[in-house]
Amino acid sequence: MAGNLQRLRGERGLTLAALAARSGVAKGTISELERGRGNPTIETLFALAYALEATLADLVEEEQAPAIEVVRAAERPPITGRPLDARLLHRSRHPDMTVETYELFLHPGADHRAKAHRPGTREHMYVISGEVDTGPPEAPIRLEPGDYASFPADTSHVYRSRTDSRALLIMTVPKSALPH
Repeated sequence: MAGNLQRLRGERGLTLAALAARSGVAKGTISELERGRGNPTIETLFALAYALEATLADLVEEEQAPAIEVVRAAERPPITGRPLDARLLHRSRHPDMTVETYELFLHPGADHRAKAHRPGTREHMYVISGEVDTGPPEAPIRLEPGDYASFPADTSHVYRSRTDSRALLIMTVPKSALPH
């Protein structure tokens, strides 16, 4: 992750101070992360990704996936946060979009309001266990095990759960929304 953060900041011509101001993450924290030190929360990583006009996977994925990929649980531990933990399972880049697949672990009482992602981004959620309310904050959709929903993620959206819940989240980001 350290190399990706440095590379993305450099590609955008941002100083540590400028990235700190854009993201709300302390300059010292960013510096430590670029040195490979620290264990950032998912909130910190999302704030940095948003400020860098990148995706979470742009920060955490280190190398190109082989033709056949097996992701062992121990190889990609969750990125922790207060309302939820996430684990990147896979990212693939296509001519017209990037597709990122995450496993989400929502903690009891989770109530997370996510900022809008890049224009045209959609999220697709499949609930494995528990109950998850997700989608637009003004009209969230209740999902139970086996339920699936797809919604625009280029506006604010929520993830809520009263119990431990587990879900598969697929994010599709159109190429036109990604930095060149």
